[in-house]
Amino acid sequence: MTLKSLEIEDFLKMIAEKPKDPSEKDFCVFTTDHKMLSFDAVTLNFQTVFLCSAGSCTSTVGHHRFLTSSQSLSVIPAHTSFSISDISKDFKAFLLLFKPDFLKKGFVKTEIMDELLYINPEYAPIFDLNTADFSDTLYKITKIKEENDQQSPFCTEVSRLYILQILYDYNRVCELCLINSDKLINRQYQILYQFRKLTDEHFSTLKTVKEYAGLMNLSAKYLSECVKNHTGTAALSLIQNRIILEAEQLLNYSTLSIKSISYQLGFSSAASFSRFFKGLKGVSPVEFRTKP
Repeated sequence: MTLKSLEIEDFLKMIAEKPKDPSEKDFCVFTTDHKMLSFDAVTLNFQTVFLCSAGSCTSTVGHHRFLTSSQSLSVIPAHTSFSISDISKDFKAFLLLFKPDFLKKGFVKTEIMDELLYINPEYAPIFDLNTADFSDTLYKITKIKEENDQQSPFCTEVSRLYILQILYDYNRVCELCLINSDKLINRQYQILYQFRKLTDEHFSTLKTVKEYAGLMNLSAKYLSECVKNHTGTAALSLIQNRIILEAEQLLNYSTLSIKSISYQLGFSSAASFSRFFKGLKGVSPVEFRTKP
């Protein structure tokens, strides 16, 4: 059995929130506190913007487990496992839930929207905001909530614009982190960004640097150089690491057989998957799943 997959209305029921308009399936905004129920890992079929305004909780997104505390912002991509635990008594947060198509109904080009919504799975999707950025984000989310609570004229369009602003701001924070770590945002970084996005989309079918280079109209040698220059890691290792991340997710959070996981990840047999996994992790998939 795989992780339970939830739509917006299912998620609201699970955490004991009642949507004002049960027919609204593409977008929702609400505040929550310590009364919100903790929950085990589920897969969310929508984007989530999670702004903590007080207290803390422990969040697990994909394979990342981290503390969510006051003035922190998370953007959780659709189709990602998510769980919350250890909610403090003074916990307060704002949550924006929306389908990717909700934003694509606006005037922003699809390729720009895809870039805004892309979250690299190798990094925990959380940033601690300074006071000014936190206040600005809180203002935008509060305005979205007011617009929808009052059902003001054009409230959907106004909400869509505010969400876009929040996503643009979030992406700027990501870029500033790169700049502050002395990584230049240049042509090679853009190639690395595209490569990581493609590996996230095609890791179950494409397994070689040459295949990804072909999608990007680059030589395998140049792609490898770009990746090595910016990460210190071989391009093939990034491909393999992405496969391993998914394998660990399935081994930890599903009851799929090793054979089923092998086929889901694009391996021809359970034996070939086991050799691949043990070569990188030092233990077999069975040993990894049964570890204490």
